[in-house]
Amino acid sequence: MTDASPSSTATSSNLAPFRESKSRRDEQHQRANNLISAVTSKLNANSNSSSVNSPTSTIGNDIGISACSVRPLTRREVSTLEGPGCSCKCEDWSKVLVITTDGVGSGTDLSAELRGQICTTTFAGWVLLGVNIGNSTSSDDSCGSPLKPGVRRNDLVSNCILEPGCTVQGNTFIDRTHVCPDASIINCGSVTFASDSSFADEMEITIGAESGGGRDVRVHVESTLVDVCHKLGMGSQSTSSSHFHYNHYKPTKLIMNTICRNASILHSPMVTCVYLSPHSSIDAATSVSNVILLPESKIAKSCTVDAAYLQWKATITTNSSVSSTVLMECSEIGPNSFVSSTVLGPDSHLSAGECHHSLLGPNTNSHHQSLLISVLWPLGRGNVGYGANVGSNHTGRLPDQEVCAGEGTFWGLGSVVKMPVNLCDAPFTVVAAGVELSPQRVGLPFSLVLSGTEQDGGGGLNQILPGWVLQSSPYTIARSEAKFANRRKAKRHAWYTGWCIIRPSTIDMCWHAREELVKAGNSSLSSQPSGQNSLERARPTIYKSESIHRLGQNYITENGRRKGILAYTNVIQLYALRGLLLKVEKALKMCHKSFGDEVAPRELERRMEG
Repeated sequence: MTDASPSSTATSSNLAPFRESKSRRDEQHQRANNLISAVTSKLNANSNSSSVNSPTSTIGNDIGISACSVRPLTRREVSTLEGPGCSCKCEDWSKVLVITTDGVGSGTDLSAELRGQICTTTFAGWVLLGVNIGNSTSSDDSCGSPLKPGVRRNDLVSNCILEPGCTVQGNTFIDRTHVCPDASIINCGSVTFASDSSFADEMEITIGAESGGGRDVRVHVESTLVDVCHKLGMGSQSTSSSHFHYNHYKPTKLIMNTICRNASILHSPMVTCVYLSPHSSIDAATSVSNVILLPESKIAKSCTVDAAYLQWKATITTNSSVSSTVLMECSEIGPNSFVSSTVLGPDSHLSAGECHHSLLGPNTNSHHQSLLISVLWPLGRGNVGYGANVGSNHTGRLPDQEVCAGEGTFWGLGSVVKMPVNLCDAPFTVVAAGVELSPQRVGLPFSLVLSGTEQDGGGGLNQILPGWVLQSSPYTIARSEAKFANRRKAKRHAWYTGWCIIRPSTIDMCWHAREELVKAGNSSLSSQPSGQNSLERARPTIYKSESIHRLGQNYITENGRRKGILAYTNVIQLYALRGLLLKVEKALKMCHKSFGDEVAPRELERRMEG
């Protein structure tokens, strides 16, 4: 069985989609800067001449936009916009410039096109107004067809770039917004950009302990889990992806809202400081601010979002409240979720619960009403059951602790996990329904944690069955392997999220756990008086952390210890035998390739044995 480690080394091809995304955003930012520079230049030229009769000129490649004409309105065009067909208003029409993308508009009267594309809008400040040449549909028809490109029925538009082919209709207030061709802002309240905003494609998130020791990490729109874990000091520092983010990533401070091609903001009362990549959308959100959406991501249905990055196909939906959060590719929050200061890994889902100050790895799912506080779960792949309180911190102390969850941990219905807890060395452990897990560290992989019984004499501790998943529920592992493969939709993160469950690192954990279980049994016999015969020297009924350190604050019965040894022995041996089989098969293929079809497989085996 091959090993796919979660710390797989990134190559240039792995990181190419992330770099390309950053490059496209920087190009779009530069495009907006160039257009603003063109507007400023024109307005300065206008200030030295008459308001609307200044000479027209063509601005092309000198601002980085091919065949682009930017010029002031003519008097006839102003009369058209103010006339009964358009009914537009502006205190100073000299600050409204026209942009066309085919180079025709420099000396062409655009009155017919303006009449067909612009109506019932008040302009203020400077506005760069896009016009599609040749589209001269009557204003009555255009105003009655909200899906057609144009600027219609807006109470106030100021300091905006509205490129040809965009749709801006039925809005209350649009300010400092760049709307690209084929992009839309329809039926919104205010879409604005704060002049003193520090909005950028980088932010700082505090995860782990909520106070007195939280882990501050700077994240970018294109961050991967590998990058985040390295910045937190988890795992090897050799992965080349760190060079991309640490040494070459230059944060870009955005200067205005940007709505790229085929992106849209619809039916949202308040939107501030946003960047929408192509094919992303904000639809019927309550409030959105300081948000960057990569392609095909969306925010919808009465959500409140502040300071969030959504990667490709990420979603926030239905009455959710999200702040200071990164949603990696194909992840989802909602419905009815409350999430803050969280890094949500690819293909992960949070719904109907709360999650704060946490790092959740790939394929992590919480589909029910539950609570996650200060949970560090970098390898993810686990589930949170209904009513689980993971990171309960209602002890009267400062919230200065955290929960370190192991890969594939299942938090059962109504379980209560009190910080600090560390299950990193107990991957794919099941915490059963109703278990109250006290502060502890557990190092027994694939285990089942149950509430203790009085007849066992555990003294109020929980009972743990080491290796239970391996021995009693191996189907869980097989099903999980298939499930992770089928649900792994985040293609850009696939280079580090497809590792096997049974791999060298988990086998090492099983080996160490088995050794400690064997040692505990031997120690219990050797500590008894030597004069007793073998029948009298019986092993103890239960073991606690004094005998087995990896137990944490739990106990194990003698029967459970023996079954754990058997489970770990079986998986170690099967893994070794599978590895041997693969090596033999590989050797046979190499021999067959060397000898060709001249020697039969059985003859090859005979020669190898000889």
